[in-house]
Amino acid sequence: MAKNAFMQSRPNTVRLGRIAGVGIFVHYSWVVIAGLILLSFWGQLDLNHPEAGQSTTLALAVLGAVIFFGSVLIHELAHAMMARRRGIDVKGITLYLFGGATEADASSRSAGDEFVIAIVGPLTSLATAVVLLLGALVAGDRDAPLPNLLAYLAAINLLLAVFNMAPGLPLDGGRVFRAAVWSITGDFDKATRWATSGGVAVGYLLVTFGLLSLWQGSIGGLWLVAIGWMIIQSARQNEYHERLRSEFRDLVAADIMSSPVITIPAETPVADAVREYFVRRTETSFPVVDENRICGLLSVAAVRTITADRMGKTTAGEIARRGDPPLIVNRRTPMIDVIAAMGRRPEGTLRALVVEDDVIVGIISPSDILRRHAIADLIKPALAHSMRR
Repeated sequence: MAKNAFMQSRPNTVRLGRIAGVGIFVHYSWVVIAGLILLSFWGQLDLNHPEAGQSTTLALAVLGAVIFFGSVLIHELAHAMMARRRGIDVKGITLYLFGGATEADASSRSAGDEFVIAIVGPLTSLATAVVLLLGALVAGDRDAPLPNLLAYLAAINLLLAVFNMAPGLPLDGGRVFRAAVWSITGDFDKATRWATSGGVAVGYLLVTFGLLSLWQGSIGGLWLVAIGWMIIQSARQNEYHERLRSEFRDLVAADIMSSPVITIPAETPVADAVREYFVRRTETSFPVVDENRICGLLSVAAVRTITADRMGKTTAGEIARRGDPPLIVNRRTPMIDVIAAMGRRPEGTLRALVVEDDVIVGIISPSDILRRHAIADLIKPALAHSMRR
């Protein structure tokens, strides 16, 4: 049977390693901001300290970029370590274009967990600012390049700590605000809606300030516009994901899966698979099996990689085995875990195979999830009506 790939795939990321047992990943978009930060530090140092020479200012700029991203990583590690102390599973940390994200099992938290895990991030950034400021004070002459760089990095961390406390998702302050509303009202969904509205408001405020700065001739306004727009989109996406978690919180894979499952024998030529399966059915991906052994998935995207002259000579099993291992769950796997795992799957493999005793008993696709999501608001009234009858 194919190895269970549950929770192992993160598209568009590179794994750097593990710290204290937590996987550290870097999204490809991070390379863009890393280059811009390096050039920004170098330009500032070269402008303020031309006597130091470009080789020295470049070396200090590299040091500054390392410290900056190290402080972002320390911030996220603080979230991760606190989550672990609260008994919450942490799946990894990913550094993105404008910061980082700690991925934890949200289903097992309480309002108290949410508050403590969120607040520790800004407090860590504040502590980092203090350490860097002390480093600047003991590094020597305040007008020298290194003390100036350390003081500048301390100011950045202080700004990040303050900015992160803005009361809107996805910022830490938004999570603190949500925890407070959640604790008072006992309604997580309402707290999420309020915190999302706060995030959207913060985002539009940044976009407005950014546009005003651009109008006044400051190119730095582009950063505010970009960060504000990212916050708006992240807030709305977070609300959608939390709504999904709420809707699927009490469901397991068996509640959502489609069954029986159409499978393709491994020895089937790709040309026959296209003609007999893809043409005649609506699915865009099928499990491939060799007797009772799961080979993987054959998707439309994978078929497109085969040239026309090879489609009759290449088997479905050959193509399936070349791809990423399929996501395999059992009937009792919580749906919030299934959804989270599917969200990290590469294109063409957004399926979860439900397996019992090495046999595929069901399959979960995005359409199965969307179908249940579309009628979620009808289920409670329908159940209440059934109970009255």
